[in-house]
Amino acid sequence: MLYTTFGQTGETVSRLGFGGMRFESSTDLDTMAEVVVHAHERGITYFDTAPVYCDDKSEEIFGIALKQMRKSGKPHYITSKTMMAKPDDVRAQCERSLERLGVDAIDFYHVWCLVQPEDLPARKAEGVLDAFRKLKEEGLIRHISVSTHLEHDKVAAMLDQGEGLFEGMLIGLNALNHFLRYPGARAAHERGLGVVTMNSLGGGLLTRHADRFPALRRPGDPSMVYAALRFNLSLPAVTVALVGFRNRQDVDEAVDAVERVSLLSEAEVEATQLALRDAYRDFCTQCGYCADCPADVPVVRLMEAYNRRLLDGPQAALDQMRWHWWTPDVEKLLEPCVRCGRCEEECTQQLPILKRFDDLLADYQAAQK
Repeated sequence: MLYTTFGQTGETVSRLGFGGMRFESSTDLDTMAEVVVHAHERGITYFDTAPVYCDDKSEEIFGIALKQMRKSGKPHYITSKTMMAKPDDVRAQCERSLERLGVDAIDFYHVWCLVQPEDLPARKAEGVLDAFRKLKEEGLIRHISVSTHLEHDKVAAMLDQGEGLFEGMLIGLNALNHFLRYPGARAAHERGLGVVTMNSLGGGLLTRHADRFPALRRPGDPSMVYAALRFNLSLPAVTVALVGFRNRQDVDEAVDAVERVSLLSEAEVEATQLALRDAYRDFCTQCGYCADCPADVPVVRLMEAYNRRLLDGPQAALDQMRWHWWTPDVEKLLEPCVRCGRCEEECTQQLPILKRFDDLLADYQAAQK
């Protein structure tokens, strides 16, 4: 297993992390806890969970596992999150997470789900950051992190509003959205934060459709899991790459990959990303040139959802908007569009963006019937 220091915290963590959102069962908690223990035995020390994950059973699964893990005497770090916008609600959810996890303190506690630029200022105004500061002073949390889906320079602006509290950042980053998300990861790294990537395997897109992405793999690569993790772990700003494990087999495949991985140079990372961009002209590369829409239509997010549509069908795109961006109403998102065509003019791949808007809108309207 590879290990590194998490930002400026002094904590040594595994570079492969356990994402606790994809357990294959939300009813057989003991068996799922055994998967967590197995990951710990194989060297993983960073474990990520949250309320509502896995039908709201993820924290309970980790709580069962942590009892066993403590007996080993080996280090481990547990994270959780809250998207509550009122101080009393933040404390209540933290205390509930502590109880379900069976711990005295949560190692990394996240200000969760910052999707819009105004989200953090709104929570600050309500006293959420003060609530986090107090939880840390009381020893209920050890480090304060932030979880975001913001893009490009919006991440840097958000971090600078954090009053110096943030010690880590969780961000969705993989080979498919590197151009969109890596500037934010780099901004966090430059500010001394540890950076954890979720969706490191593209939410399963890279592994389910490995034949569509040969540009990511090199001769001799044992699997797409290996290639995708190598890409993320080769990025200088990335501290930990999370994988959402379903079972022991998933754990073993990822751990085996990391244990044998040969990391890429910065030049090789850039060459890989350019090869991906050139190979998949029908996919949006998330470069972000279209982001400055005069009507404030979230073009980049809609095009990311369309990538899902190309691979997994219309429902996958709608799910992306609902569960990743928390903006399920595609019709409302597209309502301000005046079809000026500016996004298509700016598109470096000359994609038919307006036609893709029409497709997504039709998918949404069909799903409402």
